[in-house]
Amino acid sequence: MKIKFALKTAAIAAALAFSGASHAAIGYAPHTVGLVTDTHGTLLSGTASQGVSAYDLTGTALGAQILAFCVEAKVAQGNGTVYTEHDKVNLSTLWSGSTGNKVKALFETSYGTLLDGTAIEQKKKLLGFQLALWDLIEDDGDMYHGTTQKFSTGLTGNSGAYVATAQQMLTAASTHTLTNMYNYSTFTGVADSAHSQNLLSVSAVPEADTWAMMAVGLGLIGFMGRRKSDKSEKFAV
Repeated sequence: MKIKFALKTAAIAAALAFSGASHAAIGYAPHTVGLVTDTHGTLLSGTASQGVSAYDLTGTALGAQILAFCVEAKVAQGNGTVYTEHDKVNLSTLWSGSTGNKVKALFETSYGTLLDGTAIEQKKKLLGFQLALWDLIEDDGDMYHGTTQKFSTGLTGNSGAYVATAQQMLTAASTHTLTNMYNYSTFTGVADSAHSQNLLSVSAVPEADTWAMMAVGLGLIGFMGRRKSDKSEKFAV
Protein backbone atom coordinates (compact mmCIF):
# COMPACT_ATOMS: atom_id res chain seq x y z
CA MET A 1 0.00 0.00 0.00
CA LYS A 2 1.36 3.39 -0.92
CA ILE A 3 2.02 5.84 1.89
CA LYS A 4 0.05 8.56 0.11
CA PHE A 5 -3.19 6.57 0.42
CA ALA A 6 -2.48 5.72 4.05
CA LEU A 7 -1.81 9.38 4.87
CA LYS A 8 -5.05 10.46 3.23
CA THR A 9 -7.02 7.86 5.17
CA ALA A 10 -5.30 8.88 8.39
CA ALA A 11 -6.19 12.53 7.80
CA ILE A 12 -9.88 11.68 7.49
CA ALA A 13 -9.81 9.41 10.53
CA ALA A 14 -8.03 12.03 12.61
CA ALA A 15 -10.59 14.67 11.71
CA LEU A 16 -13.51 12.40 12.60
CA ALA A 17 -11.94 11.50 15.94
CA PHE A 18 -10.77 15.02 16.78
CA SER A 19 -13.57 15.95 19.18
CA GLY A 20 -12.75 13.14 21.59
CA ALA A 21 -9.04 12.74 20.97
CA SER A 22 -6.56 12.72 23.83
CA HIS A 23 -2.86 13.32 23.37
CA ALA A 24 -0.88 10.25 24.42
CA ALA A 25 2.88 10.17 24.75
CA ILE A 26 4.65 9.83 21.41
CA GLY A 27 6.30 6.45 21.05
CA TYR A 28 9.22 5.76 18.72
CA ALA A 29 11.01 2.65 17.51
CA PRO A 30 13.42 1.94 14.63
CA HIS A 31 11.55 0.72 11.55
CA THR A 32 14.81 -0.44 10.02
CA VAL A 33 18.46 0.01 10.95
CA GLY A 34 21.67 0.00 8.92
CA LEU A 35 25.30 1.04 9.12
CA VAL A 36 27.54 2.96 6.74
CA THR A 37 31.28 3.52 6.99
CA ASP A 38 32.42 7.02 7.90
CA THR A 39 36.18 6.58 8.14
CA HIS A 40 36.85 10.29 8.63
CA GLY A 41 34.23 10.89 11.32
CA THR A 42 32.67 13.64 9.25
CA LEU A 43 29.24 13.44 10.84
CA LEU A 44 29.91 12.12 14.32
CA SER A 45 33.39 13.12 15.39
CA GLY A 46 35.69 10.26 16.32
CA THR A 47 33.50 7.48 14.93
CA ALA A 48 34.37 5.10 12.11
CA SER A 49 30.78 4.28 11.20
CA GLN A 50 27.38 5.93 11.21
CA GLY A 51 24.15 4.22 12.23
CA VAL A 52 21.19 4.95 9.97
CA SER A 53 17.55 4.46 10.98
CA ALA A 54 14.02 5.21 9.89
CA TYR A 55 11.54 5.47 12.75
CA ASP A 56 7.97 4.39 13.41
CA LEU A 57 6.15 6.95 15.56
CA THR A 58 2.94 6.25 17.45
CA GLY A 59 0.63 8.53 19.40
CA THR A 60 0.95 11.48 17.01
CA ALA A 61 -1.79 13.63 15.50
CA LEU A 62 -0.81 12.34 12.04
CA GLY A 63 -2.04 8.76 12.40
CA ALA A 64 -1.76 5.52 14.36
CA GLN A 65 1.74 4.85 13.03
CA ILE A 66 3.87 7.07 10.81
CA LEU A 67 7.37 7.10 9.36
CA ALA A 68 9.81 9.75 10.54
CA PHE A 69 13.43 10.58 9.75
CA CYS A 70 16.29 12.21 11.64
CA VAL A 71 17.22 15.74 10.57
CA GLU A 72 20.21 16.09 12.89
CA ALA A 73 22.94 13.67 11.88
CA LYS A 74 25.37 15.12 14.42
CA VAL A 75 23.02 14.74 17.40
CA ALA A 76 22.61 11.42 19.20
CA GLN A 77 19.19 10.10 20.19
CA GLY A 78 19.24 9.83 23.97
CA ASN A 79 17.66 6.94 25.85
CA GLY A 80 14.06 7.63 26.80
CA THR A 81 13.74 10.65 24.51
CA VAL A 82 10.47 12.52 24.97
CA TYR A 83 9.19 13.98 21.69
CA THR A 84 6.97 17.02 21.21
CA GLU A 85 5.04 17.38 17.95
CA HIS A 86 4.94 20.58 15.90
CA ASP A 87 2.58 20.44 12.91
CA LYS A 88 2.47 22.44 9.66
CA VAL A 89 6.04 23.64 10.04
CA ASN A 90 7.52 26.02 7.46
CA LEU A 91 10.77 24.33 6.42
CA SER A 92 12.32 27.65 5.44
CA THR A 93 12.45 28.48 9.15
CA LEU A 94 14.49 25.34 9.89
CA TRP A 95 17.27 25.73 7.33
CA SER A 96 18.79 28.64 5.46
CA GLY A 97 18.78 29.24 1.73
CA SER A 98 17.07 26.72 -0.53
CA THR A 99 17.55 23.70 1.75
CA GLY A 100 13.91 23.65 2.81
CA ASN A 101 12.69 23.43 -0.78
CA LYS A 102 15.25 20.73 -1.56
CA VAL A 103 13.98 18.69 1.38
CA LYS A 104 10.42 19.17 0.09
CA ALA A 105 11.48 17.94 -3.35
CA LEU A 106 13.03 14.82 -1.82
CA PHE A 107 9.83 13.99 0.06
CA GLU A 108 7.61 14.68 -2.96
CA THR A 109 9.63 12.44 -5.28
CA SER A 110 10.50 9.53 -2.98
CA TYR A 111 8.56 9.40 0.29
CA GLY A 112 5.32 7.99 -1.08
CA THR A 113 6.85 4.73 -2.32
CA LEU A 114 9.29 3.95 0.50
CA LEU A 115 7.21 1.01 1.72
CA ASP A 116 6.62 -0.51 -1.72
CA GLY A 117 8.37 -3.77 -2.65
CA THR A 118 9.96 -6.53 -0.59
CA ALA A 119 11.39 -6.07 2.89
CA ILE A 120 14.90 -5.88 1.44
CA GLU A 121 13.84 -3.27 -1.12
CA GLN A 122 12.08 -1.26 1.58
CA LYS A 123 15.18 -1.24 3.77
CA LYS A 124 17.36 -0.05 0.90
CA LYS A 125 14.95 2.78 0.10
CA LEU A 126 14.36 3.81 3.71
CA LEU A 127 18.05 4.01 4.57
CA GLY A 128 18.85 5.61 1.21
CA PHE A 129 16.19 8.24 1.90
CA GLN A 130 17.70 9.01 5.31
CA LEU A 131 21.18 9.40 3.80
CA ALA A 132 19.80 11.65 1.06
CA LEU A 133 18.02 13.79 3.65
CA TRP A 134 21.21 14.17 5.68
CA ASP A 135 23.17 15.09 2.56
CA LEU A 136 20.74 17.87 1.67
CA ILE A 137 20.85 19.29 5.19
CA GLU A 138 24.54 18.80 6.02
CA ASP A 139 26.24 18.87 2.60
CA ASP A 140 25.77 19.57 -1.11
CA GLY A 141 23.11 17.15 -2.41
CA ASP A 142 25.62 14.75 -3.96
CA MET A 143 26.56 11.53 -2.16
CA TYR A 144 29.77 11.20 -4.18
CA HIS A 145 31.03 14.72 -3.49
CA GLY A 146 31.76 16.89 -0.48
CA THR A 147 31.50 15.78 3.14
CA THR A 148 29.39 12.67 2.58
CA GLN A 149 31.76 11.47 -0.12
CA LYS A 150 33.43 9.68 2.78
CA PHE A 151 30.40 7.40 2.90
CA SER A 152 31.24 6.11 -0.58
CA THR A 153 34.81 5.10 0.29
CA GLY A 154 35.59 1.93 2.19
CA LEU A 155 31.97 0.81 2.18
CA THR A 156 31.05 -2.40 3.98
CA GLY A 157 28.13 -4.79 3.57
CA ASN A 158 25.15 -3.14 1.89
CA SER A 159 26.45 0.40 2.39
CA GLY A 160 27.12 0.80 -1.34
CA ALA A 161 23.50 0.01 -2.19
CA TYR A 162 22.24 2.54 0.38
CA VAL A 163 24.51 5.27 -0.98
CA ALA A 164 23.57 4.50 -4.60
CA THR A 165 19.86 4.62 -3.72
CA ALA A 166 20.36 7.92 -1.91
CA GLN A 167 22.07 9.37 -4.98
CA GLN A 168 19.21 8.25 -7.25
CA MET A 169 16.73 10.00 -4.95
CA LEU A 170 18.82 13.17 -4.86
CA THR A 171 19.05 13.19 -8.66
CA ALA A 172 15.28 12.82 -9.02
CA ALA A 173 14.64 15.58 -6.47
CA SER A 174 17.09 17.99 -8.12
CA THR A 175 14.87 18.50 -11.20
CA HIS A 176 11.49 18.29 -9.45
CA THR A 177 8.96 21.12 -9.55
CA LEU A 178 7.32 21.45 -6.15
CA THR A 179 3.60 20.73 -5.82
CA ASN A 180 3.37 21.29 -2.04
CA MET A 181 1.61 17.95 -1.61
CA TYR A 182 2.65 17.52 2.03
CA ASN A 183 2.38 19.31 5.34
CA TYR A 184 5.50 18.89 7.47
CA SER A 185 5.71 18.03 11.16
CA THR A 186 8.79 18.14 13.34
CA PHE A 187 9.31 16.22 16.56
CA THR A 188 11.70 17.90 18.97
CA GLY A 189 13.41 15.58 21.42
CA VAL A 190 14.58 15.91 25.01
CA ALA A 191 16.35 13.20 27.02
CA ASP A 192 17.36 13.79 30.66
CA SER A 193 16.93 17.55 30.18
CA ALA A 194 19.35 17.49 27.21
CA HIS A 195 18.61 17.99 23.53
CA SER A 196 18.03 14.77 21.58
CA GLN A 197 17.90 14.43 17.80
CA ASN A 198 14.87 15.94 16.07
CA LEU A 199 12.73 14.01 13.60
CA LEU A 200 10.68 15.03 10.56
CA SER A 201 7.57 13.51 9.02
CA VAL A 202 4.74 14.54 6.71
CA SER A 203 1.01 14.33 6.22
CA ALA A 204 -0.78 14.66 2.91
CA VAL A 205 -2.43 17.98 2.12
CA PRO A 206 -6.12 17.01 1.87
CA GLU A 207 -7.58 17.11 -1.63
CA ALA A 208 -10.93 18.75 -2.35
CA ASP A 209 -12.90 15.50 -1.96
CA THR A 210 -11.10 14.78 1.30
CA TRP A 211 -12.03 18.20 2.69
CA ALA A 212 -15.66 17.48 1.77
CA MET A 213 -15.59 14.13 3.58
CA MET A 214 -13.98 15.75 6.62
CA ALA A 215 -16.66 18.45 6.66
CA VAL A 216 -19.41 15.82 6.52
CA GLY A 217 -17.75 13.86 9.31
CA LEU A 218 -17.36 16.91 11.53
CA GLY A 219 -20.95 17.86 10.76
CA LEU A 220 -22.11 14.44 11.95
CA ILE A 221 -20.08 14.83 15.13
CA GLY A 222 -21.72 18.20 15.76
CA PHE A 223 -25.19 16.80 15.04
CA MET A 224 -24.67 13.85 17.38
CA GLY A 225 -23.35 16.22 20.04
CA ARG A 226 -26.46 18.40 19.76
CA ARG A 227 -28.75 15.36 19.93
CA LYS A 228 -26.95 14.16 23.04
CA SER A 229 -27.29 17.62 24.59
CA ASP A 230 -31.00 17.84 23.73
CA LYS A 231 -31.63 14.39 25.14
CA SER A 232 -29.88 15.29 28.38
CA GLU A 233 -31.94 18.46 28.74
CA LYS A 234 -35.18 16.45 28.64
CA PHE A 235 -34.16 14.68 31.82
CA ALA A 236 -32.67 17.71 33.53
CA VAL A 237 -34.11 18.54 36.94
